Formats: sequence, structure tokens, C-alpha cells
Amino acid sequence: MALRDHEQHQLDEIERCLAQENPRLARRFEKFRPMPVLTFAAAALGVLSVFLTGLVTLVVGFGMDSAPPIAVGAVLTTAIPFAIIWFYRCHWR
Repeated sequence: MALRDHEQHQLDEIERCLAQENPRLARRFEKFRPMPVLTFAAAALGVLSVFLTGLVTLVVGFGMDSAPPIAVGAVLTTAIPFAIIWFYRCHWR
């Protein structure tokens, strides 16, 4: 939806004032690009599938009373949430 000339002028003025008052915050807004819905859905599906694979491996490992599947399942189910937190922490500063 396009803005009217007056609204665009007001928005440009707000951006100039922000850049003068807080240049660091202005740079953060310049770099901000929302993630496309398809990219987000694919990433969420991938993360969910790896998490569920780890969970199933963990349960099977406990059922077999075997340490290697338990270790692999534990790594998959715990590393994925930490990796997501680390990724967003590094990329949203």
C-alpha cells in the first residue's frame, strides 16, 4: 500500500531525526529485513523434523538400553534449541 506524499514526507522526517538522535538504532532499522514466510516455514519444518528425529532416537535408545542412541538423541534434542537461540542472538543485534 503506497503512502500519500504528506505521509511519506513525515516518515522521511522521522527517519532523519532518528538517524541524528541515535545513529546506532537507525543502522539496526536499516539492516532489518523480515524473513519471508516460505523461508520461515521451511526452517521451522526442518528444525521440527530434526528435533523429532532426535526425540525418537532418544526413546529408542532408552528402549534398547543402549548408550550411543541415547547420546545422539540427547544431542539432537538439546543442540537444536541452543542453535536457534544462538543464531537469533547473533543475527538480531
